Amino acid sequence: MVSRKIKFHMLLALTAAAQCLLPGLSAVTEFDIMGRIESVAKENNIVILLSERPRETSYYIIQDKTVYGTIEIESVVFNRTGRYTYRAAARYTLTNRQFSRLIRAGVDIALVAPRKKGEREFADEAPARERGYRCSITTDKDRRQMVLVPEGKFVCGSNNGDRDEMPEHTDYADNFYIDVHEVSNQDYLRFVEAGNVKPPLSWQGGRYREGEGGLPVMVTYFEAEAYARWAGKRLPTEKEWEKAARGPGRASGEADARNFIYPWGRVYGAERANGADFWADEKTGAHLKKRFGAATKGLMPVNSFDPEGASPCGALNMAGNAREWTSSWYMPYEGNRSREGKEFKRYGKQFKVVRGGSWYSQRYRLRVSSREIGGMPNLYSDNMAGFRCVKDVEVTDREKE
Repeated sequence: MVSRKIKFHMLLALTAAAQCLLPGLSAVTEFDIMGRIESVAKENNIVILLSERPRETSYYIIQDKTVYGTIEIESVVFNRTGRYTYRAAARYTLTNRQFSRLIRAGVDIALVAPRKKGEREFADEAPARERGYRCSITTDKDRRQMVLVPEGKFVCGSNNGDRDEMPEHTDYADNFYIDVHEVSNQDYLRFVEAGNVKPPLSWQGGRYREGEGGLPVMVTYFEAEAYARWAGKRLPTEKEWEKAARGPGRASGEADARNFIYPWGRVYGAERANGADFWADEKTGAHLKKRFGAATKGLMPVNSFDPEGASPCGALNMAGNAREWTSSWYMPYEGNRSREGKEFKRYGKQFKVVRGGSWYSQRYRLRVSSREIGGMPNLYSDNMAGFRCVKDVEVTDREKE
């Protein structure tokens, strides 16, 4: 595999050779992909919304028929809504520092893949590629939208959190789908009616209160597990949940570490999640409070904070709102040396891990690596959390030719 350092120098060489590879820059009148810059971070990191999935990892950035830089695309996820259907994390290099004014949020850019010497500018046919899995599906039983979490390595845990989050490490997960939204009261009612099962303990008189159909349903672990089984799905392991919440990244011990602290990035934003800071004053997230009629502190509809709080794969409310059940027992991570404190005493097959924090949680609990426990005093009566489901990929989920 080509090292990151070598790839970076290759990009510099590509930029310097732009005049050779694309003779007559004034003739550059077409592009391969259209995009819009969503955000710009330090160290030349950038997030771009794209009109289609890129087939290359390196592109020229052109504007007004001029190449003014290159980008190296590092990861791509499906973007559910809007004109641009993909979101890419990338690193850019400019041919001249004066072009830095063009790299800012909201700017439209055109990307052109480098051509090899002697290669025609445009091939007669698109290159063949292996069919991948669809980025988004709607399941039949519960009629809910799910998004793909691509296979690969990801960062799990944290060395800067509680003792049970340590050590920060790199893990791996296969392709899987996860619900875009938490399961709502209305969703759960469909299960109750179709499955002829008892309403959850959180409903009064066997029905949720008027106007609360869009709020996440609060259930016990076994109620959540029963719904998932009915829907042909399952509850996520805590590592699957964390990967969906933070996306791919690099651990702090690796070069160019870039793991997410929150679903949207490394910097906290009170207006991005239904947590304690969201309710600290009436101005924070005022447009969302008005839109959803949220006059008092509490749960918000499962489709809120879209796209403000979306995770890299497109899942919503993975920070705040309702805690979420996972299928994992509360156990120490491999390599955890802690043998003291309440965490050590609670490890074992008695409590399940819940993730994501709640509407009254401080920002510390909204971190993607934060772990809490559910099932006190037992898993049959503790209805302190909501949930979302996951599903393994199947052959029928592949993209059509």
